[in-house]
Amino acid sequence: MSENITGIGLLGLAAIATPALLALTLECIGFRCVFQSLGQRVAMVPLWRVRLMTEAVAQTLPLGVIWAESLKPTLLERHARVPTSRAVAGLVARKYLLVSSQATYVALLSALGFVTLSRLSLSLTGQAAFAWGAFVVSFVLCLIALALSGTFASGHAAERVLALLRRIPTARWRRGLIRHEASFASTDSLTERYFALGFVRTTLLPGVFFLCGWLCEALESFLILKLLGVDLDFFAVASIEVLLSFLKNVLFVLPAGIGVQDVGYVSCLSALGVPDALTIGAAFSALKRGKELFWAAVGYALLTADLRPALVSRVQKEVLTA
Repeated sequence: MSENITGIGLLGLAAIATPALLALTLECIGFRCVFQSLGQRVAMVPLWRVRLMTEAVAQTLPLGVIWAESLKPTLLERHARVPTSRAVAGLVARKYLLVSSQATYVALLSALGFVTLSRLSLSLTGQAAFAWGAFVVSFVLCLIALALSGTFASGHAAERVLALLRRIPTARWRRGLIRHEASFASTDSLTERYFALGFVRTTLLPGVFFLCGWLCEALESFLILKLLGVDLDFFAVASIEVLLSFLKNVLFVLPAGIGVQDVGYVSCLSALGVPDALTIGAAFSALKRGKELFWAAVGYALLTADLRPALVSRVQKEVLTA
């Protein structure tokens, strides 16, 4: 395996890291379009910074996606000067765009790579009909996207969340909720306004960037396999990526979908008749993990720099009061 990796060289390693950066950039452009529709101009650099920091958390911690989502409003307010209510409304729109663009991504690549999906289905399950499951997944994702837009377009979602939070029988908690009631109402108003803008502005224009971001994932896997000497066409690799990306999202409790990607690629490469699939799969996983760790290290470096002033201030206070 080490020979496979060392044969790639520094230029190859740099090329492997590039699609992730491109995907991040494309998503930030789409996210910026969302904020513009909400009446907020946001520069690209703060969005990059926030996405790198939160992606590091999402990729490395158990239930990392949940922790990352909870950090985003605070970080957007700090670095991009986006008010909390507008940040939450933007994140709602982003989640809708991620789901709807993934539905398109799964349907598009499943159609273009249907022959490969049928081979994988027959080899792994004994039934070629399971290849149609990818279209079922796409349909379910479409329903989820419609449910999200319907829920938040009503302008009462945050109000319902507030009503649930009020049931917590703690006086201090309730006083805090009273202070933030206006923020909940503002979030409802903003999400209602966003989804009232029409399909082109809410879905089509920003959604193109999110869709291209998804395609970068398949491009990354295709590039790694090419560098490892695997001769599979792009749509064959993309078909594998469609299956595994969905499983990684379902099993979000696992950091970076650990195990799903590793076992999944070995199984799929074996099913497609790739020679020495176990070694190639191990090298592929090592390169993928290495790329993820590299960008996670960048994200944590930014997060550490972000937290350092607060930690220094806290230490100084403790010294002064000692």
